[in-house]
Amino acid sequence: MVMRVSGRTEHEASAGHAESAVINSLEQVRDILCGAQLRELARRLSHTDAQLAAQAEELRSEARRRLDVLEAHVRREIESLSAALEAHRSSGACALGNVARESREALGLFEQRVQRLEDLVARTQREFRQQLLEQSKSFQDETRRTRDELSAALERELAAAWADSADAGAPDAPAAEGSAEAARYQKAERRSDEAA
Repeated sequence: MVMRVSGRTEHEASAGHAESAVINSLEQVRDILCGAQLRELARRLSHTDAQLAAQAEELRSEARRRLDVLEAHVRREIESLSAALEAHRSSGACALGNVARESREALGLFEQRVQRLEDLVARTQREFRQQLLEQSKSFQDETRRTRDELSAALERELAAAWADSADAGAPDAPAAEGSAEAARYQKAERRSDEAA
């Protein structure tokens, strides 16, 4: 009775060792079969990350450049409007020197023109602000769209890589498991015969 229990214990211990050996063998086989693909996948991931970072930086610099161009354009427009305003004021001052009544009428017209110019400047500034906002939103949308496309491409590549690695590793794994199970069963039978 004691010998049977100890034989069973030895059998269980040997089965545990054989199972861990099989698991280690499977890990080595998996590393041999899929290691290169995993390393290639890691290389592709880092390359895709680098491309994504480069494109994001390119988009940022392009947005910055376009904003600078728009800002310079707005400044030029404001300067030209200010120059026109200054020209109108000087013409009004000349009219003031000629005749008081004409100068008052001219001053009234001038003030209306100034108001229109100021309204125009304010409207122009609003329009430019709106354009800047729309451009900024379009850049953000384009950046988001590019990021989504790159993420989708990366997910497709990952899925393909995993499918390839699963297809490459699947046929050998059952055969290795089957042969390991058969060897384990034969050893267990031998030991139980020896214990009996």
